[in-house]
Amino acid sequence: YAVYHHFRSLGWVPRAGIKFGVDWLLYTRGPVFDHAEFGLMVVPSYSDPWWKESGKKAPHRTWAWMHSIVRGLSHVTKSLVLVYVDVPPPPKFEEALDKGIAEALSLYKVREVMVKRWSSNRNR
Repeated sequence: YAVYHHFRSLGWVPRAGIKFGVDWLLYTRGPVFDHAEFGLMVVPSYSDPWWKESGKKAPHRTWAWMHSIVRGLSHVTKSLVLVYVDVPPPPKFEEALDKGIAEALSLYKVREVMVKRWSSNRNR
């Protein structure tokens, strides 16, 4: 939900992207008006020391995985955006939730990285 809320607040219209093998699709105005420009893959990030102590690690992604996603999206003229989400530890989240949902959501940090496919023939 943190990713959905992040992009909605920036004016994008996020919709489920399972049809294209991604978590979300981003539309400028919505699926009725235009095609999605971007496919989003959400990658959780456990940077807080609490996660390290509990043994939690981010999911392992391979280059083959990323290549397959980029290749699939390039066939439908969409760009891949990796969305890294810093997940707060449960104790901090529970404490913030007592103050309100807005306080709890503010603990999530969202970073975007665009992945572009480079072709020596097309990019001269």
